Amino acid sequence: MIRSILYIRLKQAGRVATGLGLGRCLFLAGVSGFLAFLLFLQTAAFPNSLYAAGIYLAVIFLLQLNRPDKQFLKITFIHHKVIFLAEYLLLLIPLLICLAYHQLYQLLTATFVIAFLITHVDYKARHRSMNTMIQRVIPASCFEWKSGVRTSLVLMGVVWVTGMYTSFFIASVPVVLFFLGILPLGFYERGEPVQMVLAYEMGAVSFILYKIKMQVVLFTILSMPLILAFCIFHPDIWYIPVLEFLVLITSQGYLVLVKYAFYQPNTKPGGAQVFGLLGTIGLIIPILIPLVWLLSVRFYFKSVSNLNFYLDDYN
Repeated sequence: MIRSILYIRLKQAGRVATGLGLGRCLFLAGVSGFLAFLLFLQTAAFPNSLYAAGIYLAVIFLLQLNRPDKQFLKITFIHHKVIFLAEYLLLLIPLLICLAYHQLYQLLTATFVIAFLITHVDYKARHRSMNTMIQRVIPASCFEWKSGVRTSLVLMGVVWVTGMYTSFFIASVPVVLFFLGILPLGFYERGEPVQMVLAYEMGAVSFILYKIKMQVVLFTILSMPLILAFCIFHPDIWYIPVLEFLVLITSQGYLVLVKYAFYQPNTKPGGAQVFGLLGTIGLIIPILIPLVWLLSVRFYFKSVSNLNFYLDDYN
């Protein structure tokens, strides 16, 4: 059973790789090799090894929370948790090798235990659709934000208010700003129907620039009160949330470009998910931010080329 499931995963990975093409696969292989080398260096000494393992396991935990096939596997297989564990251990191989090489056996054991516990997490958020004044204020053209805010408004509101009321703590606003910055990244996962793209009646360049501009405007409205509150209480280090804000909006713009570089109506293209994940990882590992910026230039031209197929009449 496990062998069959892993074989299916291998075939799925092969289809994604075929869709990406040889050049992008080589590029991602290079990035993966760099991350593996960085992981090897960070696990060489404490406490960096603890941080590296924590980030790695946090990614696995998020995967368990958001994997779309969880319900299917629960219905189809009695021992579905064994399948989860086998898949996660396969993904954890780089970390396990590094920990074993550096003889961090306690952390190695803890990694196995935590991976086992993650397989028992079966939480599914119950999204409540809401239609408040906030959604009505958001422009109709920003349907990604309308949809995302409709299901995340309570969470975003609680986090935002918490950040404002605790802005006198140095770490409060940067942490809240980071959370609010990565939350909209999930708004751009799925390609909308082509009719919604045509409704803008814009050429490809104007369309892309408009989507990025509105993303920046909406996130600026959301984050500017937090940044101002931080600057009031900590004027000597005002640049911390400002720099964080700049990094976040460039990463959000990158996600918009990735979405339309691989745009296909009503689907989640594999290439967009892979390179979108790279942008998210760049927020966690700052050394990858320059790479995200370079890729943004590449995906800008690719998104324009891709959208010209649909929007050529408006050019």
